[in-house]
Amino acid sequence: MYILISPVLCCLWVSSVCGGFLEYNQNVLVPHDWKDVGRVSPEEELRLTFALKQQNVARLEDLLMKVSDPDSPLYGKHLSLEEVSRLVRPSAESQKVIGSWLQRHGIRDCHTVHTQDFLQCSMSAEQAERLLPGSRFHRYVRENHSVLRSSAPYSVPDELHPHLDFVGGVHRFPPEAQDLTHGSTKSQRSEASLHLGVTPSILRQRYNLSTSDVGVASNNSQAVAQFLEQYYHPADLSEFMNLVGTQGGGKAGLEASLDVEYIMSTGANISTWVFSNAGRHESQEPFLQWMLLLSNMSDLPWVHTISYGDDEDSLSTAYMTRINTEFMKAGVRGISLLFASGDSGAGCRHMGQENAFRPSFPASSPYVTTVGGTSFKNPFKLTEEVTDYISGGGFSNVFKMPDYQVNC
Repeated sequence: MYILISPVLCCLWVSSVCGGFLEYNQNVLVPHDWKDVGRVSPEEELRLTFALKQQNVARLEDLLMKVSDPDSPLYGKHLSLEEVSRLVRPSAESQKVIGSWLQRHGIRDCHTVHTQDFLQCSMSAEQAERLLPGSRFHRYVRENHSVLRSSAPYSVPDELHPHLDFVGGVHRFPPEAQDLTHGSTKSQRSEASLHLGVTPSILRQRYNLSTSDVGVASNNSQAVAQFLEQYYHPADLSEFMNLVGTQGGGKAGLEASLDVEYIMSTGANISTWVFSNAGRHESQEPFLQWMLLLSNMSDLPWVHTISYGDDEDSLSTAYMTRINTEFMKAGVRGISLLFASGDSGAGCRHMGQENAFRPSFPASSPYVTTVGGTSFKNPFKLTEEVTDYISGGGFSNVFKMPDYQVNC
């Protein structure tokens, strides 16, 4: 459930800027579990992210397809971060136009990334609302978390549109923690508790991983990214490894989540990174902060697994299109991004009097690998697998089917 404010209502409070929306179809969705506790003070510090228009995006996509295609002579010839930076770096004009616009509003505390296509700037709420007409920043709280977001759509001058994709930190709330329990009734939960669950040893047996199938190459690495501001408890991970992580002697290190525990026990003896966002500013978007890290680090794990997603229709086309470019930047470097397909089936929504499938993003992106879930047909025996009923699905309503899927 969401509280909805649509850009079509913008003229009620800022009629002179209705034509200036970068994210024209970004509805201002306030998840029901976030409580508005009021306007922020004019002096409140915000940290906003400005996504500058990139160059050669079509060339980037073409290169990605070639380095990923086993039949291409360029297969496996990935680019370095520096080569990606030279390819997509915003034009000098775009950098000058956006820089001058920020400086005219007194905003000078800005930092860029290696690829120079993002600017992160600190400013007061008063400066932000003058910079982005229509925006009105409020504080929202959920349990012990707090974020600063605009309760209304923002705009920018029309002359900036050729140079800017979107502004991050204005909308988009952090994701809700997933409910990892199955069943909706007490009897179902009680019955399920009789089953010990799918342990790493069961997974290794099911997918024919022997004791010799462990990491041996020193440059192999894998990563987990999570955006819920969870903290790590090494003792939990150590206990998990002692109980069920018998393959490869994984070393206790960072996080007690399922993602970390299972990736370290099935991808045994492989250096494992965990990307977290503890200490993130209240106005920063956690997923976007992770994307910026990828644009700023030359030495990264080759495989990243991410249990994260938003409803596709809650995001603007401009935002998703730009994030797709970030995925292409990672892919052309040889970095594989695996996203969970979601845990609400194909989903649906009620728009007017019609129901429709509701795909999630980034699962719907053509430039990542989306991973669904399976379960044993008999939950109490190791039988054949079937698609788990909660596993996400749905085809994108925004992006066309990629060429590599046409003949599948």
